[in-house]
Amino acid sequence: MTYYQIAWYFLIYSFLGWVVEVVFHAVHQGKIVNRGFLNGPVCPVYGFGVLAVFAVAWGIGRTAPERLPAWTIFLVGMVFATLVELIAGWALDRLFHTRWWDYSGKPLNVGGYICPEYSIIWGLAIMLVVQYVQPMVRHTATDLIPPDYGWIVLAVLYSVYLADLIVTVMIINGFNRRLAELDEIRTSLRTVSDKLTEDIGGGAMEATQRVQEEQVQAALARAEMSERAEAKKAAAQAAVRQRSQALRAKAQRLRARIMAPKVFGGRRLMRAFPSMQHRDFGEVLDWLRDEMNSEKK
Repeated sequence: MTYYQIAWYFLIYSFLGWVVEVVFHAVHQGKIVNRGFLNGPVCPVYGFGVLAVFAVAWGIGRTAPERLPAWTIFLVGMVFATLVELIAGWALDRLFHTRWWDYSGKPLNVGGYICPEYSIIWGLAIMLVVQYVQPMVRHTATDLIPPDYGWIVLAVLYSVYLADLIVTVMIINGFNRRLAELDEIRTSLRTVSDKLTEDIGGGAMEATQRVQEEQVQAALARAEMSERAEAKKAAAQAAVRQRSQALRAKAQRLRARIMAPKVFGGRRLMRAFPSMQHRDFGEVLDWLRDEMNSEKK
């Protein structure tokens, strides 16, 4: 393989992988969703996976992958495409604290990143790609577009690819910051709620105990102290309720920003990866996902 071919193969198979993901999701979920990690119509893990298999196959046979036996392609595809998926899943998890796909419910999975079921699917898919798709792709990358013009097209496409990657990283970082803010607000709301419950439930008992401890004999004095305690309790409750309302309003504003129906943003990511799990703010992410699903009903 030449560098020119490699550059085209990566883009083409990234795009074809995105098409497969969109079609698969449309068939199973009945709706069309941009299933890519990036905003554009590409899934880089497919490009890396196919190139890794081609590189290993070339190293084994010193020939084009399609000339190798089908069982060899199946085994190489199963092992090395799975390895790419494992590395990609682990790296994305460590970089963004988010698991974009999760095979935890599958038998014999490894960390939820890979599992035998999808490894076999990878092997079969690579075998089909090598036998039926690669000849057409090679023709496109080698014969259809002359290198003199092809390198210019590649430069433009990879520039767009890089810009998309930068924008996506910025979006994910912003998404994580908003999740952190929402998590902090939800924690504060729980604290405020506990405080309000404590004030309402314990305020009257505290006032009565204080009266008994000081052994106030006069009915007027008892009434006056009770009124002061009630007034103090009411003021505290009003302050707590005001704080609670302010926190809820802030949470709703953040939620609206995240859930805004934009082409780019957190909502697109949640739709693209419905099983996405966050290591730090899983509870908040689940709440947002429930909110998004409830809007569809």
